[in-house]
Amino acid sequence: MGSRVALAAAFAAILLWSSSYTVARVALRHFDPLALSTLRILMASATLSLMAAFVRVGLPARGDRWWVFTSGVLGMTVYWSVLNTALEVVESATAAILLGLCPIMVALMSLGIIGERLTGWGWTGLLAALPGLVLVVFGQGGGIRLEVSAVLVVLAAIAHAAYIVMTKRLMSRYRPVQVVTWALWSATVTALPLALRVVPQVVGAPPDALLASLYLGVGASALGFVLWAKALAGAPASVVASAIYATPPLATVSGWLMLAERPSPWVLAGGVIILAAVTLVIRRGVAPLDLPGLASARRRG
Repeated sequence: MGSRVALAAAFAAILLWSSSYTVARVALRHFDPLALSTLRILMASATLSLMAAFVRVGLPARGDRWWVFTSGVLGMTVYWSVLNTALEVVESATAAILLGLCPIMVALMSLGIIGERLTGWGWTGLLAALPGLVLVVFGQGGGIRLEVSAVLVVLAAIAHAAYIVMTKRLMSRYRPVQVVTWALWSATVTALPLALRVVPQVVGAPPDALLASLYLGVGASALGFVLWAKALAGAPASVVASAIYATPPLATVSGWLMLAERPSPWVLAGGVIILAAVTLVIRRGVAPLDLPGLASARRRG
C-alpha cells in the first residue's frame, strides 16, 4: 500500500471518529457510558465476524496472541470505557487537550517498541499542533479545568497510543482486517460481563439512540478501525497518529452540519495550524527505517 493511500485511509478513519462524538451525544441521551461502550464493541465484533465468514481471518501465531489480546483490551475495552466514564465528569475541552497527548505518546512508544524515530521536524510538527488544538477548544467556548478525574482521560490516551503501536507491530505479519477482528474478539471477551446491563437499555431505546449506536458500532468502530489498521500497514505509526490532531476541527465541522453549531474564527484558525503541523509531520517527520516485513505488509494491505 502506498503512503498516500495509507494517509487517505487514516483521514477517512478520523472523519468517522470525529463524527462519532456528535453521534455519541445522541446515544448517551439514553444509554449509560459503559453500556454504550459495550454495545459498540458487540456490534463491531459482530460486523467483522460476519465478514470473517467470507474473508479468511484465521488465528494469530501463538507468539502474537498476547499482543493481539492486549491491543484489543487496551484500545477498545479500556479506551472506550474509561473515556466515556471520564466525560461524565471532565469538561470536553479538558478532554480534548489531554487526548491531544496521544500522538506524542505514540512517538515515544514507537521508539522503544517498533524502532520508529521522529526527526526534529517531526517533533516540531507534533508540538506545533498543540497550540492549534488549544485555539479550537477555546474557540468552541470551552475552558480548561484539571481535576483528579482528568487522569482518566490521560489513561485513555495512553491506552489508545499503546493500541496504535501494538497494531503497527502486528501489521508486519498480518492483514489489517485480521488484526482488527482479533482485537475486537478480545475486547468482546472482556466486555461480556457488562452485556446484561445493555439488554434492558436496548429494549427501551428510542429509534434515534438505536441508529446512533448502530453507526458507532458498524461505522466508527468496525470500518473505522479497519481503515486505521490499513493506514498503519502503509505508513509510520507516528505519522498516522498525527492525524488524530484533525479530530477536533472535524468534530466541529460535524457539529456544524448535523447540529447547526457554527464554528468561530478561532476554531478555523486553530484548524489551519493543526493541518499545517500534521502536513509537516507527514512530509518530513520520520527518519528512514526499513522494518522487517513492512514491505510484504504493504503489498497485502
